[in-house]
Parts: sequence; C-alpha cells; structure tokens
Amino acid sequence: MRQRLWQVDTVMVDLEDRDATVSMIHRKSLSEVTVKFRLSENQLEDAALPLRRRIEFLAADLVLDLGSFLDLPPD
Repeated sequence: MRQRLWQVDTVMVDLEDRDATVSMIHRKSLSEVTVKFRLSENQLEDAALPLRRRIEFLAADLVLDLGSFLDLPPD
C-alpha cells in the first residue's frame, strides 16, 4: 500500500472573490506548501463538503504537476 505523504492542513474559500487557499504539509519533511487559485462560478454551486473535497483534489493535482515539472531535466 502506498503511504500518503501529503496531508491537507487548511482549506479556505472566499465565496465573494471565489479564491481558494489550501495548505498542505509533507509528513516526512514537515515542509508546507500553500496553493492558491480562483474557482469558476459553477464550481461554487455545490454543497460545502463536496466543494472542499474538490478543492483539495485540485490543490493536490497542482502540487503534483509542479513536482513533475521540477523533476524534468534542464534543456
């Protein structure tokens, strides 16, 4: 079984500006990554719990995308 290395610490959503901020902690190194992004209007039409899960998923996807970019060899 694969161990989860990242733990979501906080999720904040500004409903007026549609801004989301997710703080994630790496369990081994205890480093913290904060991801901020803007949600579309239709993403806010769901209930709070599914919205939180979707925001956590989007933040994790952005961190993984950044990590894979940083692992690429330089040109």
